[in-house]
Formats: sequence, C-alpha cells, structure tokens
Amino acid sequence: MKSGPTIQDIAASAGVSKSTVSLVLQESPRIKAETAEKVREAARALGYVYNRGAANLRGRRSTTIGMVINDLTNPFFVELLVAIERVLAQAGYTTLMAHTAESIETQTRVLRSMREQNVAGLIMSPALGTPDNLPAEIQSWGVPLVLVMRPMGTNVDTVGVNNAHGFALATEHLIQQGHTRIAFAGNRKGYTVANQRREGYLSTMARHDLSVSDEWIIDVELTPKGGRDAVRAIFDMKPRPTAVVCYNDQVAFGVLHELDRMGKRAGQALAVVGCDNVVAAEHTNPPLTTLSAGADKLGTMASSTLLARLEQTDGPKKPVIQYFAEPDLVIRESSIGIRVPAKAD
Repeated sequence: MKSGPTIQDIAASAGVSKSTVSLVLQESPRIKAETAEKVREAARALGYVYNRGAANLRGRRSTTIGMVINDLTNPFFVELLVAIERVLAQAGYTTLMAHTAESIETQTRVLRSMREQNVAGLIMSPALGTPDNLPAEIQSWGVPLVLVMRPMGTNVDTVGVNNAHGFALATEHLIQQGHTRIAFAGNRKGYTVANQRREGYLSTMARHDLSVSDEWIIDVELTPKGGRDAVRAIFDMKPRPTAVVCYNDQVAFGVLHELDRMGKRAGQALAVVGCDNVVAAEHTNPPLTTLSAGADKLGTMASSTLLARLEQTDGPKKPVIQYFAEPDLVIRESSIGIRVPAKAD
C-alpha cells in the first residue's frame, strides 16, 4: 500500500528545503509570505495533511525558549532581556525566564525544570562558579545553547564583549586626563570576565610605565554597596588613587553615591568610569562616563544566533559562533571634571 506524501515530496514540488517546509507547516513567521504560500499550495496539491499533535510528539520541542540570567538586579541584564525577548517573539517563540541570583543550586534546579518542559533552546548568563562542563552537558540534551556575557570556552555559541579592549580604552582615557594613580574596583578572583577587564587596565598602565599598587586592585561586590566600599578603601590609601575604573555601572553608582555622601564630587575629588552604559548612567549626578557595547545589539545577536541553530534541521552543523563586541567609551562629566593637579591628596 502506497504511503501518503511526505515533507520531502512537498520540498521537491515547491523547490525548497525540507527545513523550510517544516517551518511553514509550523507557521513560523520567519518564512517569506510568497515562499510559505508556494509550500502550502504544493502540500494541498499532494494531499498532505499536517498532524500538529504528532509533530510535537515527534519533535519533543515546544516553541518556548528558556532564558537563565544570573543577576536581574543589574539594569544591563534587564535591557539585554528586552532585546532578546523582542527578537524571539517576532520569530514566533515565547520566553520562559529564570533569575539565579548567582546561585549554582538555583541554576541547576531551573535548568532541570526547563529540560523537563522541553524548551526549544536556551540563552544563559551563567552564575559565578558554574562548572566548566555545563555547556557540554546541556548540548548533550539536544538543546541549542547560547551563552551571553560570560564565556565558557570555545565549543559553545557565545555573545559577549571584548572586555580587555574596553578597559584599556577606559584606562587610557583617565591617563590622558592626567591621572597616574588609577584604581580598579570590582576584582573577582577566578572570574573570567573580571580577569579580562583587569588585564585591559593593567596592560594599559604598563604600556605607560605606570606602576600599580596591589591595594589599588580592589575586590568588592559587583553592586552599589561594592562601589561604596571601594571609595572608603581608596580614601584610606596613602597616597591614594585619583581615579577609578569600575567593573560595571552598578559599582560606579555606588562610588558616586559614597562620594556625594562624603561631600565630594566625581570628576574632581575622584574621576570615575563605569561599564555597561545602562539608561540611568546618563542621569546620575554627575553623569557617568562608561563603556558601551549596546545591550540591544548584544541581545539581538544572541537571539539571532539561537534562531539560526533552531532552523538548521539537516546538513552539517554550522561552526560555533563566538561574537565579542568592541565597546565604545561614552565620555561624561564623572571623569573630566578638572585636570589632575601635580600633587593629589
């Protein structure tokens, strides 16, 4: 007895790939209207009937994307998520978001839950201390994975920032303003991103033959509280730094707040540079100089990378994507209030 028409038959009749036929039958908005109509016409002519329930059982995948984020108290990640969700929604996917608050236990639990719910793919910013083998484990589930902001090797799709380049820019800017004693606030030992940012700072200081005291590299929480703690530490140093590059805008906001509490002004008592250029950075007092790689651009790239994986249903696997944006320095008043005098207190 002759079996009914197949997706391969429709693809041959319509002159398209099997993956395109599959996407049309799933009503994906990513296929051009004229192509979709050609595929549907071929299916009707062949007498093909699409059983959506059976297809879902066969594929064991939903149209839900899991997003696992380490720190939603940081406005940068909120801006990143907005961009990710917008692109995925346009492609016909819904998102399931989880906040791990840097907890490995929470991350393990939410990943298990998302696997049980058969998410189509995952976008994740790993919690601090995530085991090196986790990306490979997730990939072994057959779930496409894209890491954002926190790289974990070269065998997994990753979208992030060229951190060393960015912090070299920030440090160079402060040196050009006349600073020779520059602190780094937000050092996190054993943490890849902190290591990269610290290296950009240290290499630039070395290029200008400027020595760096060990106490200038300050290990604090990556939060406003960490920034407040950093300021108090800096003003206890003899001689003290006249400028500081901060791990992120959250730390920088804490620095600005503590300076204000002390009756001092950023750019005069202490030059301050942040990183991320969140919306609030432009509205601090004074406005914050900060590095910007564009949360919208990074979120769009992460979504597009995952969608490309989801759309590939046959043929050789595409090469791993490792995309690291080159940040720009947005110069505002917090780093250029006045030129540094010959002798700072």
